[in-house]
Amino acid sequence: MKWIPALGLAALFAVGSTAAHAAKTIKVGNFFPDSHPVNIALNETFKKEVEARSNGELKVRIFSNAVLGGDEKLYNSVRGGTLEMAIIGNIMENEVEHVGIIQLPFLFNNYAHAQAVFASPIGETLVSDMTEKTGLHFLAYGVQGFRVIASNRSIQSMDDFKGLRLRFPGIENMIAIGKGLGANITPLPISEVFSALEQRVVDGVENPYPNIVASKWYEVTSHILESNHVFTPNLYMMNDKFWNGLSESEKTIVSEAAKAAAEQEWKLLIASEEKDKQVLSDAKVEIIVPDAAFKQQMIDAVQGSYDNFYSGHPRAREIVEEIRAIKP
Repeated sequence: MKWIPALGLAALFAVGSTAAHAAKTIKVGNFFPDSHPVNIALNETFKKEVEARSNGELKVRIFSNAVLGGDEKLYNSVRGGTLEMAIIGNIMENEVEHVGIIQLPFLFNNYAHAQAVFASPIGETLVSDMTEKTGLHFLAYGVQGFRVIASNRSIQSMDDFKGLRLRFPGIENMIAIGKGLGANITPLPISEVFSALEQRVVDGVENPYPNIVASKWYEVTSHILESNHVFTPNLYMMNDKFWNGLSESEKTIVSEAAKAAAEQEWKLLIASEEKDKQVLSDAKVEIIVPDAAFKQQMIDAVQGSYDNFYSGHPRAREIVEEIRAIKP
């Protein structure tokens, strides 16, 4: 046996110990600007809690502003394992049995209703087959908000949707909602929306207030219809193989930090809506709140989305009824 000097042996063990305890890095991607509630919550809560509670054994790097891509690219990156974690929307609704229910039109009454649903057993049901179908581990429900329509012309009746070129996300049910309203739908990556509005490739975009303000789309639009036609969550998702590579204590830290960040995100976003509306008002953007008759016409126009969804998801009708029955 070859003799190893004491100093060399100590150094060998030191190297081995360092390698064994090398910090794991959780790269977190999202497409929101730095000023958006999701990135504030990720930096102030998720990153700080994970790194502090793990004593530096876990490191968090946040990639905002679509630098790693939009929803689809982030989704595929986390599935493929090149990204450990992402905050995404309902991009997986064609693969996960019930998660698409969340974005059925005019389903949630308000933020309190949505929060009560996600905190109930229904919240678990909606993502129960997420890992099996996608290879992703679900951590928490965040919030993008209720979607409104920013456009370069006033929308005050169903007739005003005719010929209107609207950007909708490239999700089947969302496209169906836009068409149900009577608009011409153009799916575009979120990173291309500003230039598309500026160059009049599209006449408008639908998204929650915080996204419209943070992305400065109000600089190239003049009106907003407060339709609240769809509620959109943020889903905190982690690659399941990475998740399973964490120790039990690390899993607890990550899970609790994600839930705490999501909770902060909800509070920040709800509080920000009035401020966002003031920004829009100061920018001379007209906010149109539909009267009861117009709102009902929009609701009636998109009911086909429910029939289409129910035809491919046998239990969906029952879940929708449970959601509507929940009182915050």
